[in-house]
Amino acid sequence: MPILRRYRWFYPIDWPQISRHVRFERAGGRCELCGRPHGERVRCLADGRWHDGAANTWRDGRGQLAPWPDMVEYAGSRVTRVVLAACHRDHNPTNNRPRNLMALCQRCHMLHDREEHRRRFRITILLRRALGDLFLGLYRY
Repeated sequence: MPILRRYRWFYPIDWPQISRHVRFERAGGRCELCGRPHGERVRCLADGRWHDGAANTWRDGRGQLAPWPDMVEYAGSRVTRVVLAACHRDHNPTNNRPRNLMALCQRCHMLHDREEHRRRFRITILLRRALGDLFLGLYRY
């Protein structure tokens, strides 16, 4: 995932090398939570199950064996390309200790960061409301 310009200065200058080490040397090119392989196209269901083409099985969101989908579920599946990213466990981009970093696919990364995204969204809305109050007066509800 690209790093936003305003957060780039939090990351060390050798972040690309650190990220590559975490994703490909330590994790072996697979998501550390669900096991999806980097760069592969996988068929995914809405409930998080995905088809592991190497083993020809379906796996759940944690990488465990899952039951095969029925025709209705399979009809709603989609194919996505897996991209691994180095993720901070504590959401602090300045803490780059090896045990604080993990390799996650897009789905697991979004699930891991859900609460942090909600927190930032709330702050953004409050800041916009404060600017509106400052220049336009109080909101009428």
